[in-house]
Amino acid sequence: MTYGGSFIMEKEKWAASFWFGLGIFICIGSLKLSVGSFQSPGPGLLPFLCGALLGILSLIVYLQTRRSRSAKESEKPFWKNKNRVWKVLLTFIVLLAYAIVMEFLGFLISTTMLIAFLLWAIEPQRWYIVIFGSLLTSLAAYTLFELLLKLPLPQGLLEF
Repeated sequence: MTYGGSFIMEKEKWAASFWFGLGIFICIGSLKLSVGSFQSPGPGLLPFLCGALLGILSLIVYLQTRRSRSAKESEKPFWKNKNRVWKVLLTFIVLLAYAIVMEFLGFLISTTMLIAFLLWAIEPQRWYIVIFGSLLTSLAAYTLFELLLKLPLPQGLLEF
């Protein structure tokens, strides 16, 4: 291993490999718990889906690090970049506010506002991506949890 960019790339490959292995381990462990089906989920369904997602995402990270030939050596480490630290702190504050106002505003309104804020302030996007992304994300989450899984979500202002 060399120092600088390739050292960072090696660390990312090892980290991605670790998370991929953990995802496989979670999937295998959840199969022992009866996964069931989407209509009749068993106790192992959610851990299996989470393990599969973890494995897929870590595989994507691993493949991206293998393709990338040049590392950004001039980039500051994460916690030494003040802009990133402020974004992390702001995200924690907004998530706390989200948890506090969800009962009053309801799931749909508060989730739409949260996603819109994250897309606008934390990782700036174009205005149409902010609007449509936040609406589609909150509606997809509502459809999944309220309509498909029949989990009650706070209705808030939209309570009829």
